Amino acid sequence: MAVVRVLFALLLGFILGVGTTVWLLESGAGVAFLRATEPVQDLERRLRDMEQQRDQLARQLEDVVARAGRMEGSFGELERRFHDIQRELDERRQPPAAPR
Repeated sequence: MAVVRVLFALLLGFILGVGTTVWLLESGAGVAFLRATEPVQDLERRLRDMEQQRDQLARQLEDVVARAGRMEGSFGELERRFHDIQRELDERRQPPAAPR
């Protein structure tokens, strides 16, 4: 009979422990308890720092892409001007056509 009581107490304790753990995790109290620990706060701080760094790098990348686009446009304009000047030089260097 004592064995049955011990087993019943162990089973009841296990069920209550599992139920309490599930309730703690689902209610948000477990999250608040876990956030209070130093390693979690450190990881959250480092995560925020990395997110800020990522955002800054994204802005820098956008600036570089915009600058590269402007440089491409300027290069295209220079190339067009070079071809125009080259065409003018070629036209000037050609001997005039002999009249017939």
